[in-house]
Amino acid sequence: MVDFFARYITGDDLRALRKKKGVTTAIMAKHLGVCRKTYENWERDVGQPKLNQFFAICAFCSIDLSELITKIRSHQSS
Repeated sequence: MVDFFARYITGDDLRALRKKKGVTTAIMAKHLGVCRKTYENWERDVGQPKLNQFFAICAFCSIDLSELITKIRSHQSS
């Protein structure tokens, strides 16, 4: 699973999602049940969220998972 995040989801992606939602790192971390420092590390590409945490990020940020999966599949076939 770490390979999935390393290849497709970057800290910049997480930061962009959070900023688009208009929340702080503290609010995002609280929503995910992690400490602020942990979430900030993810945004700096130090560690990565678990799959269930990633799904929680998508739900909180209103990300359409079917679109995301389509994008990932298109990158894999390239």
